[in-house]
Amino acid sequence: MKHVWMAVLMAATLFGGEVMWETSYAAGSAKAKTEGKPMLLFMNKPGCGACAYMKENVFSDPQVVEYLNTRYVPVSLDVTRNDAPEALKVKMTPVFHFVRADGSLIQPTLVGGKTAPFFLKLLKKADESK
Repeated sequence: MKHVWMAVLMAATLFGGEVMWETSYAAGSAKAKTEGKPMLLFMNKPGCGACAYMKENVFSDPQVVEYLNTRYVPVSLDVTRNDAPEALKVKMTPVFHFVRADGSLIQPTLVGGKTAPFFLKLLKKADESK
């Protein structure tokens, strides 16, 4: 158990306990190509309760933060103003696209808020499919 807490502490220190979001599709795509990582597109908007839940409870979970920051290029896009390709634009939120650096989907789009353990499982599944 001691080793688990040390790993969590190191991850929190390394990443400041926050997901390192890109805020434009173009920047995320360029970074994904450079780093050879897939992107997680978090499509959200102000006033969305499920989006707020994800930000407060899922994207603050140390395991989710560490996994996202090391295995993905996380991209947070406001659906009311973003530069995502037309095929990825949505009106409802939250929506999650698991996307390769070339823009193709890794797995079907996910809609709605999820718990941290469930979301982490989805991140790992998509990562294995890339």
